Amino acid sequence: MGRKLAGEASPEELRELEGLLRAHPDQHFPAETITRLWEQARATSADAESAAAHVRHILRMQQKGIPIGQVTEDDHVAYLLEEHPKRKVYRYMWMAAAGLLLLTAAAWWLFLLPQENQHKVLAGRSAANEVSTRNGSRTRIQLPDGTHVWLNAGSKLSYDKNFGNGLREVTLTGEAFFDVEKDAEAPFIIHTAKIDVKVLGTTFNIKSYPNDRTTEATLIGGVIEASLRDRPDEKIRLRPSEKIVVINETSSFEHLPAGKTARQRAEAPILSVQRLTYYKPESDIIVETSWIDNKLVFREESFAELALQMERWYGVTIQFRNKAIKELRFTGIFESETIQQALNALKMTAAFNYNIQGNVVIIDQ
Repeated sequence: MGRKLAGEASPEELRELEGLLRAHPDQHFPAETITRLWEQARATSADAESAAAHVRHILRMQQKGIPIGQVTEDDHVAYLLEEHPKRKVYRYMWMAAAGLLLLTAAAWWLFLLPQENQHKVLAGRSAANEVSTRNGSRTRIQLPDGTHVWLNAGSKLSYDKNFGNGLREVTLTGEAFFDVEKDAEAPFIIHTAKIDVKVLGTTFNIKSYPNDRTTEATLIGGVIEASLRDRPDEKIRLRPSEKIVVINETSSFEHLPAGKTARQRAEAPILSVQRLTYYKPESDIIVETSWIDNKLVFREESFAELALQMERWYGVTIQFRNKAIKELRFTGIFESETIQQALNALKMTAAFNYNIQGNVVIIDQ
């Protein structure tokens, strides 16, 4: 573990470490703790070195006759500003020492403390590990069993500290793409607010945002089995290129398809199995998974639904001043466009105006 953190581990050693963590999933949490402590200590050291480099740069400029700053070679701590310079030097030294002490203690706990005592300590901690992303950001993680997960913006994935020990279960809020490591003896289960999805080894996408009209599970390859949380005995098996769509009960009628009466929409099936959505008939771009390629793809989306996606994509808040504008429908692809460029592109096909105030976008006629 130490060689890995220091960047000195060989590929064989990294594979051995990965195998050990798979064989002992209870060690995954302390290993993550050590990694975080190492990164914090390294960041503190990097901050001090960066400040020192800044001092050296100013000194070189002064030696060349450029009148900048008041730093002298006899006082290398002046970069800590005029207010209490010695106190700030001591603070950096204390932070570095504390980081080293915590790292040493964590390493002792992981490698020397008996297993039963480790379990007692863990019992007093949170029962789950959690990874989350803010709006405007995405990330990729690898779970202790080797499963790869791509987490979309505004999402959260949590799993128990004993993940991989018999049963593999995670809880998802938001959207994620899974490439599940096969293990016939330990099925992989994803819990969302509306559905549970069970797999053995496959690739698929799940979208379960609280404010969205639907919850969706999209199968790319392999086999998955889905069930409603309130109807667990009814199992639905999907084949590749199929998706299950569940209407969220908390959705308001204004987000449901246009052109239907309230009664028709209320009587719509709560669950359906559909084919994947392609951007165009002749295209190979799959709308449901395009976000993994850093593309926001939408096809015949209402402005209300597209706005929810754009909020997560760009990290903004979109407000409508006119309800009729919410029913406008758009088809397109955003990839490297800014929020202004995206809105200007939408304006080319529909009549509306917008005003940006900080991170709030106001849509009006």
